[in-house]
Amino acid sequence: MKTYLALMLVLLPHSVTAESLSDVEQQKSRIVKGLYQLTDGALALCPKENATDFNETLSLFKQRFPEVMDLVKSSPYRPTVKQKNVEPTVALTQQCLFKQRMLNNMTMTAEGEQTMAKALQTLTSIEN
Repeated sequence: MKTYLALMLVLLPHSVTAESLSDVEQQKSRIVKGLYQLTDGALALCPKENATDFNETLSLFKQRFPEVMDLVKSSPYRPTVKQKNVEPTVALTQQCLFKQRMLNNMTMTAEGEQTMAKALQTLTSIEN
């Protein structure tokens, strides 16, 4: 449950989307943007001294959930702006380490697997 709640916290900032999107498409958008922020977006913001360890955890996560990550990568909702490693700050280091722990928990726990299964189900759903 903790993993699911943590993922929801990552997704909350994206709860405001274009009103023209259906509920299902809004869910897809939130999932894609949240997972991007948790994965590649977080890697881009990790200070250099944390980036190698984060990338190892990220690689394991992507190997564990390739279908979801392929859908995120090819989604029209995936953010296009990418930042590269920036000057290290305490806040960025803490964010990087926190997101690395989240990825690790999602990779290693049943709750993480359930969360990603729900994400896959939503991302592959088709509206009637």
